[in-house]
Amino acid sequence: MEPRGLLFGSRRAAASSAATCSRRSLNVAAVVFVVFFFPLLIVAAAAGNTTAAARVAVDVGVILDLATALGKKSMLSMEMALEDVYAAHPEFATRVALRARDSRGDVVAAASAAIDLIRNENVAIVIGPQSTLQAEFVTYLANKTKVPVITFSATGDAVTRYHVPYFIRACSKDSYQVASIAAFVKAYEWRNVVLVYEDNNYGVGILPSITDALQGVGVNVINRSAFPAYSPNNHIDVELYKLMTMQTRVFIVHMLPARASRLFARAKALGMMTKGYVWIVTDSIGIVLDVLPQHSIESMEGIVGFRPYIADSTRITDFSSRFTTLFRTKYHPNTDIRMAKPTIFQLWAYDVAWAVATATEKVHRTRSLNPTFHPLGNIGKNLVDDLPALPAGPELLNSILQGEFDGLAGQFRLIDRHLQVPTYEIVNVIGEKTRVIRFWSPDSGLTMSTNSTTIHGDAKFSTSSSELKNIIWPGDSTTVPKGWDFPVNAKILRIGVPLRHDFKTFVNVEINPNTNRSTVSGYSIDMFEAAVKKLPYALRYEYIPYDCAGSYDQLVSQVFFKKFDAAVGDVTIIANRTRYVDFTMPYTESGVSMLVLSKSDDEPTTWIFLQPLAKDLWIATMIFIFFTGLVVWVIERPINRDFQGSKWKQCITAFYFAFSTLTFSHGQKIQSIQSKIVVVIWCLVLMILVQSYTASLSSMLTAERLQPSVTDLKQLLANGDSVGHQNGSFVQSILKKLKFDDHKIKVYSTQEEYAKALRMGSKHGGVSAIFDEIPYLNSFCSKYGREFQMVGPIDRTSGFGFVLPKGSPLVPDLSEAILSLTEEPERLKIEKTWFMDSSLDYYGSHSKGSSRISFQSFQGLFIIVGCLLGAVLLINFSKFLYDKCKEMRGFGSDRVHRGERVVCFGEAQPQPPLIVMVDRQSCAC
Repeated sequence: MEPRGLLFGSRRAAASSAATCSRRSLNVAAVVFVVFFFPLLIVAAAAGNTTAAARVAVDVGVILDLATALGKKSMLSMEMALEDVYAAHPEFATRVALRARDSRGDVVAAASAAIDLIRNENVAIVIGPQSTLQAEFVTYLANKTKVPVITFSATGDAVTRYHVPYFIRACSKDSYQVASIAAFVKAYEWRNVVLVYEDNNYGVGILPSITDALQGVGVNVINRSAFPAYSPNNHIDVELYKLMTMQTRVFIVHMLPARASRLFARAKALGMMTKGYVWIVTDSIGIVLDVLPQHSIESMEGIVGFRPYIADSTRITDFSSRFTTLFRTKYHPNTDIRMAKPTIFQLWAYDVAWAVATATEKVHRTRSLNPTFHPLGNIGKNLVDDLPALPAGPELLNSILQGEFDGLAGQFRLIDRHLQVPTYEIVNVIGEKTRVIRFWSPDSGLTMSTNSTTIHGDAKFSTSSSELKNIIWPGDSTTVPKGWDFPVNAKILRIGVPLRHDFKTFVNVEINPNTNRSTVSGYSIDMFEAAVKKLPYALRYEYIPYDCAGSYDQLVSQVFFKKFDAAVGDVTIIANRTRYVDFTMPYTESGVSMLVLSKSDDEPTTWIFLQPLAKDLWIATMIFIFFTGLVVWVIERPINRDFQGSKWKQCITAFYFAFSTLTFSHGQKIQSIQSKIVVVIWCLVLMILVQSYTASLSSMLTAERLQPSVTDLKQLLANGDSVGHQNGSFVQSILKKLKFDDHKIKVYSTQEEYAKALRMGSKHGGVSAIFDEIPYLNSFCSKYGREFQMVGPIDRTSGFGFVLPKGSPLVPDLSEAILSLTEEPERLKIEKTWFMDSSLDYYGSHSKGSSRISFQSFQGLFIIVGCLLGAVLLINFSKFLYDKCKEMRGFGSDRVHRGERVVCFGEAQPQPPLIVMVDRQSCAC
């Protein structure tokens, strides 16, 4: 047993000895660590504390509605941006610290938050606020304190109506998109639209710019429907019912997404999201279409939206993936992944945070950014007035404005304190998704892709619907809506027509005594109905006869006082009436003329044979007769014996020949080919002259035997003749201006009275002339024929037009339809129906003097003949000189043989001159 005990004892001793050695080794290691490595840790920690101490925290305020998806997402986006910017630039000495305040969707809360951030947090920059309404007060606060305010979501135009230099908009401005919307509406040729907007400064701010843009492409804004921001459903239904009663089916909606979702939900419930309707939404809604809840997007199926175009990139894809994961983790783990995705607002927020971080770093190198604010006394009385100006404010503002970099949303570059959006994309809601159907840019208009620069050749601005993909419209329809429809409970237009007892050619009202219903017809009625058929929309109306009591001014006043919606008839467009109502373009001939009795032309006809040709043509003809005789004589005299002999005989022969060409009896007396050419051309001219002369003389001897009895106003005034006009016509004032006495002016009401008064004449109780508008006189002459004639016009008017209230959208449409009728045979058909014969005898443009033929009519012929005669004469004269010189040279050579010196024509005489004796008779020619 002992040996076993010894063995176990030795083992325990060995174990005890090993444990002792191990403890000693640990003690030695601890001593070494303390001596050598602990000082190194202290140095490293000191260095880290030094680096942290060297960084400067810059407080930046953020004002958002943190309970909304936009507020939460934007805050997360800015935090990610700051993390990324400092990871990319660890050398930055500044670190932006976001001081967030929740505005809770309230304007007052946003203003209070801004004051708190500036007074208590000493922020250098404020990002936000989220909405346009909240931004208005904050911008004034920024101007006073010189703290730059930069927003990525307040797109309303109302913020920048006044000078706010410290307000920066790093997002699109609402007015930027109006040109693209106008181009889209123009592409489908919709003529009228209704603007639906939120009834606050945000909604109203876009109205001037979008109205101007639509009117610039010929589109009328016929109504503006305002929806209060917090309207209950029954109020929304009332406004929608009003829209249903309108004829227009094209609606442009400008609201915040939450209000728009309620609007479309009620519109769907009322049946306004069906076939035939067109709903267009601005970018405030278009930006968030991809992230709206399912119940909201389902009620918007078929709408067309606009939003800034952001090109896809790897950075955006990576950012979206990170953002979606972080958002669901931080806020809504069970949220639909579609609703957790970022929108353009989050891309802009990311770029804003990046721009703020780089701007503060740049300014920090030159000065301090966070001065301590010491509140003054009487706090609460002057919260705003006591706020001091930020010394570094101007430098920070300039640093942000001058910053330029490639951001997530594209090139970050501010122009006039606004982020520029060069291209918009047009999307169509199909199911729960959106599909891009086209792009729009100021340079290219509507295009298939963002790379397009020209459309249809050299057209710079395209507004063609052919440049658009097929759109799924409301009601799952692929048919392009007309833009109008018969409205529910639509108002029927009350159109007043004059109840006339005379001149029923224009308006004829027949009342059935049994039914008391009226039937309206006439030239004016047919023209109006033909114009209405050409309108791009339906027009419901009824005719209401109105007794004008002798003056159409009363009918016009009924339109002015809204008793009638329009007036159709033979209403003349005059300046005094246009002060109260609008007229369409005239549909009749304009002017005031004079109607007189025709008389037989007893003028002596002794010298009538001279009248067909004007005096200048007679003179020109005689000159060319003598000129032609001269040229023929020059050509024929050397070779034709008939043109030789004594000077008197040569003269008689030449001009007898020339005058004989008038009757083509000149015979074959000429021999030269040049003479024959001259005579043939001259005979051609004479033949044209003789034919024209014969026709004009025949016209004078037959057609113009009837002449107007009076051709001049002065003749009526000098003779003291009586004149007449139509009852109730404004022509009476014209006659008074022409200085006709009141007792010489007579009033007539019917065409029969016109004819009777003119036949009687002034000396027998009638009148010598009747003054009236040309359409009435045309109607009269078509009935009575050539017994009466029109003289004039003596005054200019604008003709007949249709009467409409001031500012009526029907005015340009009806005017365009009337203009279209003037270019079509339909108008001629209407005129033939009511006027029978349109070939009226209208003295004043067809007088006797106008049938005379003047030299101007044949100027071209005389120029040709004159040039020919001059050329022939020049050729023969040159030939004569040449022959004469040649003859003189030959005669001189004969005398040289006899020792005589002869100087030929054209040769210089030698010096000194050689005097020779020449026999006088030998030199005779």
